[in-house]
Amino acid sequence: MCKKVSVDNPPLEYLIRDRLLSISLSTRSVENASLQLPILSELFGRIPYGRVILAMYDPDSQYDSLMVNVAAGHLQSGGDLLYLVSSKPVQEIRQQFHILDMNVEDYEAKDKAVLFDVYSTQMSTKSTEKYRSLAANLNDVSIAISESAPQWPAGTLVIGESFSNMALNQEDMFAKFSRKMVSVWRNQGTVLITGLAVDLHPPSFYQQMKLLTDGIFEVCLTERGDEIINTIRARSLKGQTADTKRRQILFDDRMKASLRMLQ
Repeated sequence: MCKKVSVDNPPLEYLIRDRLLSISLSTRSVENASLQLPILSELFGRIPYGRVILAMYDPDSQYDSLMVNVAAGHLQSGGDLLYLVSSKPVQEIRQQFHILDMNVEDYEAKDKAVLFDVYSTQMSTKSTEKYRSLAANLNDVSIAISESAPQWPAGTLVIGESFSNMALNQEDMFAKFSRKMVSVWRNQGTVLITGLAVDLHPPSFYQQMKLLTDGIFEVCLTERGDEIINTIRARSLKGQTADTKRRQILFDDRMKASLRMLQ
């Protein structure tokens, strides 16, 4: 169905075409190609194109800051980034990039990065973002993803920082949605990281999501002596050996993350 719109509020399909015209698609082969990602490659090594990794995180941890670190490092190395923002306003994510001393707007202006606003529709608020979801319905979101995916070059990092808000109370439907989403991004040759908060959904849902993905890592709060620390641990990655030792996540005064092996 066609819909008449103003220039001030273009539909998603228009934005897709607009970006499609401006992006230079990569023609490099995806065979045997892989990404060296900050933080995560310390756990997994280089991550092959087409891999889908599930992040299981404690909602009280600094998981979101960790993901912004991964995204920032990928951009600084020359990569393309699609960041699906679903747990907080997009401007708060931009501010986290700024704290890392990165002006992510420069990358957005060059179409090297897109911070895609899923949060506003979930909260039933109006979005001012250029790239945004126009409906909270999972079927509509699935269509939008399928239409937009072909514009992204192989090797793009796609971060679905947290899909728990979208999945809550509709886990079976979200699992079906995820099967299509995973297939689309895997076939595109991207590396997809999708996050789920722990202890929020039925155990059967987590199991379904684990079976859909190629690798898993956990971000937890761990007691160590008299303090509570953020830790990360890889569980697995299909086709290669992951380092499953638990590490502490450290943040400096600019919130730049690093890892330290726990004794």
